[in-house]
Amino acid sequence: MWQLIEPKSLMILILPFLGVLYFLFKKRTGLSKKQLALSTTGNILKTHSKKTRLIFRLLFFVTLIIFCLLAFLVARPMRVKSWVQKWTSGVDIVFVLDVSDSMDANDLTPTRISAAKAVLKDFVIHRPDDRIGLVIFGGEAILKSPLTRDFDFLLAQVEDVKLRELKQGTAIGNGIANGIARLRHSESKNRILILLTDGDSNVGAINPVTAAHLARQEGIKIYSIGIGKQDRVLVPIYSYDSAGQKNQLIAQIPSYLNPDLLKQISAITGGKAYMARDNGTLNRILQDISQLEKTKIKLLPMSKKEEMFFIPALLMFMGLTILIFLQETRFQRRRLNGI
Repeated sequence: MWQLIEPKSLMILILPFLGVLYFLFKKRTGLSKKQLALSTTGNILKTHSKKTRLIFRLLFFVTLIIFCLLAFLVARPMRVKSWVQKWTSGVDIVFVLDVSDSMDANDLTPTRISAAKAVLKDFVIHRPDDRIGLVIFGGEAILKSPLTRDFDFLLAQVEDVKLRELKQGTAIGNGIANGIARLRHSESKNRILILLTDGDSNVGAINPVTAAHLARQEGIKIYSIGIGKQDRVLVPIYSYDSAGQKNQLIAQIPSYLNPDLLKQISAITGGKAYMARDNGTLNRILQDISQLEKTKIKLLPMSKKEEMFFIPALLMFMGLTILIFLQETRFQRRRLNGI
């Protein structure tokens, strides 16, 4: 975008405009010597040569162009480059996902773990300005992905989550503690941990309540999500026979979900606890958390100004050179010849 810093300077153009009017409408034949300021110009007007008149007009218009360029230079033309700089204050988020055997129950479609992975992926895709990590736990807790914005890697790690790869049990405290370790050295002002589990803490060296107090000391907020119905559910159980072949049995087990524990964990840290009985509810819960923990985005207008005097100055210099050349060669030579 172009911009003139001193647009009022264009009033100088009134002078060449008046000169044009003078040139077009004033009869040259009746002009007196007083009306012709330049002696060289006066000598030219005395001749009736078409070629001389043509050269005079060229000289006149070159002078007008020089005046216009001068006015343009005095107005200080600038080229302004504008853009918007995006500033974000992202949220650092760690998902702590239960991968105990009961997550294979089919009260969510197709299973609890599949539903949890689906909403987790959707959450990640819609948080492009945040860093997100993943911890999984059963009877022990391990890191699947550190805090990252490399969502291709993170989504691949989510897809790679499988059941029955960790020790049996539900070590909620260990899972929370592992997530805290990933957030402890984060420089983000907003750090949250999202716990997804379908059971009660029954193993692990760290008590979930103790882990919640540790999170509060670190300024980490915990959102707890209980997954599954509280009725008895069907869960596949796998066993191996003497020949080493894998056999699947279907067992009906009660729900071990402990809503009171999840509410206590979240209350200690200033978070919120949810119960997801079906896929739709689980999806709405993640959307609600996303709304509560919004990324702060500021759009800062930026601009860079560059003065564009070189080209008009060069053109004006060329015009002056042409003007001097015409006066010192063509006109002077003709004057010496008696024109």
